[in-house]
Amino acid sequence: MDEPPKKTPSAENKQEVPPPLRPSNVLDSIFHPDGPMPAASIGYRALGFFLDFILVFIASLALIWNLVLPTQHPGALHEYITLSEATVHWIQSYETVLIGYDQLLNNPDSPLLNLSNELKDALATALNVLFMTFWLYFAASEAFFAGSSLGKRLCCIRTVSTVTLGAQPFFTAVVRGGLKSIISVFFILSPLTIVVPLISLLFNKRKQLLHDILSRTAVIDEGKSST
Repeated sequence: MDEPPKKTPSAENKQEVPPPLRPSNVLDSIFHPDGPMPAASIGYRALGFFLDFILVFIASLALIWNLVLPTQHPGALHEYITLSEATVHWIQSYETVLIGYDQLLNNPDSPLLNLSNELKDALATALNVLFMTFWLYFAASEAFFAGSSLGKRLCCIRTVSTVTLGAQPFFTAVVRGGLKSIISVFFILSPLTIVVPLISLLFNKRKQLLHDILSRTAVIDEGKSST
């Protein structure tokens, strides 16, 4: 007796087999808004950074003003105060102040062009202290507190390694803290430089900033994370 012909599955019953995932797609799916470790929004990251920045900046100024300058550059402290008052008065009295500060600073009458060597050394020392304070804060908080600085904790976000998907190694936290400190110092010197680390947002789906990519880390939203 002949066997009945076997039915071939119709096109409607066929299930499409998804293509194999590449490593980049795996990470994109993990840090997707619907994934197990959703990437933190840029708004929360900006708020966390702003809170950390204000905290460290105030602490750095207190350290510089009350300890560093009085002990290492006592003469520069009085000169700095006098120079600041003269600069403010000069800018307010300048008739073409609306042309921009770049042209004001290039004006030969600007008080900022008449800095003593001691004051230049003091400003360089203050900038170094500022950088080291930021670096120590960011590196220590992310290395010893599971990737969460004070600002990140308040915003319920934290940093993880894109290699292990867990806490970042100590060396990674140090490198990431240094990169973030460079961004912070340049932000103080020229606020528009904050745009530079944001450029990377155009090239990845994990909302990684430039220092995230270089240190192989990502910032996730703990409130939405399933891990």
